[in-house]
Amino acid sequence: MENQTKLYPSYMGEFYAANPVKFEKRKNNVKPMLYYGLAVVAVIIVIFPGFIPVAGWLVRTVGVIAVLICLLAAYLSNFDYYNSESGGKIKEVGLKKFKRDETDINRILEAFLRKDFEYLAELPGAYSAPVQIHVEEDKLGQEMYCLLTSYDSDSNIIGLTNVLTLSGNDYLDHADVIRQMLKDAEND
Repeated sequence: MENQTKLYPSYMGEFYAANPVKFEKRKNNVKPMLYYGLAVVAVIIVIFPGFIPVAGWLVRTVGVIAVLICLLAAYLSNFDYYNSESGGKIKEVGLKKFKRDETDINRILEAFLRKDFEYLAELPGAYSAPVQIHVEEDKLGQEMYCLLTSYDSDSNIIGLTNVLTLSGNDYLDHADVIRQMLKDAEND
């Protein structure tokens, strides 16, 4: 697995950055401003906890946590990726983690490359597992991007294959199964 660290992307952002002709990174000004506004409100509550009829120390603690979360959210929502060909915004669909004791990484890899999402959907999931499938989608362009990753011995995320792009008939054939698989994984 050590050799694969350099062969395949570990994150979707790496894939988008490696394909600048197809994907465009656009600055998002609205979302960060919204989060900064919420952070200002939280700071005001921290400074004047008397506005809320609860113990002052509790209001301040929650306010400080809210400020930190809002600032982090503002930072993370600074940019969005778009498909240059369709103009569609790429959004995360979900993530499925495969249970370690009941799955074989080679079978998962083979099924992923064969686009056997029915098999992958039936595999048991787990909250914290090393083998994961990440899925993002451009609904306007009807494309889905799937990345299979794992952890190496140092707990670094590494890509196991290239990003699998489903478009056209592949998209139509597999999109519903993938969405259901990810929905079921959220409930595990």
